[in-house]
Amino acid sequence: MDKVLKKIKHLRTTFIQYVDEKSMPGAWSDELEEDFEIIESLEMEYNIRKRLLPGDMKLCNKLNNRYNVVYD
Repeated sequence: MDKVLKKIKHLRTTFIQYVDEKSMPGAWSDELEEDFEIIESLEMEYNIRKRLLPGDMKLCNKLNNRYNVVYD
Protein backbone atom coordinates (compact mmCIF):
# COMPACT_ATOMS: atom_id res chain seq x y z
CA MET A 1 0.00 0.00 0.00
CA ASP A 2 1.49 3.33 -0.96
CA LYS A 3 1.81 6.42 1.21
CA VAL A 4 -1.26 8.32 -0.04
CA LEU A 5 -3.65 5.37 0.16
CA LYS A 6 -2.32 4.55 3.63
CA LYS A 7 -3.06 8.14 4.72
CA ILE A 8 -6.64 7.94 3.39
CA LYS A 9 -7.22 4.59 5.11
CA HIS A 10 -5.83 6.06 8.35
CA LEU A 11 -8.19 9.03 7.98
CA ARG A 12 -11.16 6.68 7.55
CA THR A 13 -10.18 4.68 10.65
CA THR A 14 -9.58 7.82 12.70
CA PHE A 15 -12.92 9.27 11.61
CA ILE A 16 -14.79 6.11 12.60
CA GLN A 17 -13.08 6.03 16.00
CA TYR A 18 -13.96 9.70 16.52
CA VAL A 19 -17.60 9.12 15.59
CA ASP A 20 -17.83 6.04 17.85
CA GLU A 21 -16.67 8.10 20.82
CA LYS A 22 -18.23 11.50 20.14
CA SER A 23 -21.64 10.88 18.58
CA MET A 24 -24.74 8.87 19.32
CA PRO A 25 -25.11 5.69 17.24
CA GLY A 26 -27.27 6.31 14.17
CA ALA A 27 -27.41 10.06 14.80
CA TRP A 28 -24.63 11.55 12.72
CA SER A 29 -24.77 15.28 12.16
CA ASP A 30 -24.90 16.62 8.62
CA GLU A 31 -21.26 17.66 8.97
CA LEU A 32 -20.18 14.13 9.89
CA GLU A 33 -22.13 12.65 6.98
CA GLU A 34 -20.59 15.15 4.55
CA ASP A 35 -17.08 14.50 5.86
CA PHE A 36 -17.56 10.73 5.52
CA GLU A 37 -18.75 11.19 1.94
CA ILE A 38 -15.64 13.29 1.25
CA ILE A 39 -13.40 10.56 2.70
CA GLU A 40 -15.12 7.94 0.55
CA SER A 41 -14.82 10.06 -2.58
CA LEU A 42 -11.11 10.72 -1.90
CA GLU A 43 -10.51 7.01 -1.57
CA MET A 44 -12.50 6.16 -4.71
CA GLU A 45 -10.81 8.92 -6.72
CA TYR A 46 -7.39 7.71 -5.63
CA ASN A 47 -8.22 4.11 -6.50
CA ILE A 48 -9.30 5.20 -10.00
CA ARG A 49 -6.61 7.76 -10.83
CA LYS A 50 -3.79 6.54 -8.55
CA ARG A 51 -3.18 10.15 -7.50
CA LEU A 52 -4.87 13.03 -5.71
CA LEU A 53 -4.84 16.66 -6.71
CA PRO A 54 -3.04 19.06 -4.32
CA GLY A 55 -6.37 20.52 -3.16
CA ASP A 56 -7.61 17.01 -2.34
CA MET A 57 -4.49 16.33 -0.27
CA LYS A 58 -5.04 19.58 1.63
CA LEU A 59 -8.62 18.53 2.32
CA CYS A 60 -7.42 15.13 3.50
CA ASN A 61 -4.94 16.82 5.86
CA LYS A 62 -7.62 19.22 7.14
CA LEU A 63 -10.00 16.35 7.93
CA ASN A 64 -7.19 14.37 9.51
CA ASN A 65 -6.37 17.29 11.81
CA ARG A 66 -10.04 17.69 12.73
CA TYR A 67 -10.64 14.07 13.69
CA ASN A 68 -7.19 13.04 14.86
CA VAL A 69 -7.78 13.90 18.52
CA VAL A 70 -5.89 11.18 20.38
CA TYR A 71 -5.64 8.31 17.94
CA ASP A 72 -2.04 8.44 16.68
